[in-house]
Amino acid sequence: MRLAYGEGVVIAILAPIIVFLLGIGKITALQTLFLIFLLFGVWTLIAAFTLVGQKDRIYYFSWGLILASISSAFITHIEYAIALILLAIVVSLLVNVATRKSTPKTSNVQQLGQGRTNSNSL
Repeated sequence: MRLAYGEGVVIAILAPIIVFLLGIGKITALQTLFLIFLLFGVWTLIAAFTLVGQKDRIYYFSWGLILASISSAFITHIEYAIALILLAIVVSLLVNVATRKSTPKTSNVQQLGQGRTNSNSL
C-alpha cells in the first residue's frame, strides 16, 4: 500500500485535530496547530524524495521546509519563528540555485544576426 501525496496531507491535518478533540495527551489548540504544520511539512519533505518526480522535487522540498518552519511559530517567540522561516526560504533559494541546470543563453546580437538574410547575394 502506497499513500498518495493528498492522502498523506489529509492524515497530517486530521490526526492532530482528532487527538485534540478526543483529549488524548491533553494537547492545547496551539500545540494542535504546531502538529498540523509540522506533520504537513514533514510529509511534504518525504514526498519530495519519494513520491514526486525529479522535476518537482525542489518545489516540494522548499515548501516542506517552509511549512515545517512555520510550525515553530506556535511554540517559540515570534522573532525566532520569523527568523527560522526566513532561513528556510534562504536555504530553499540556495538549493534551487545549486541544482538549477545552466543553459548558455544567446545574446541579443547573436539573435539579430540569425534572422538577417544576405541581400547582396542575388
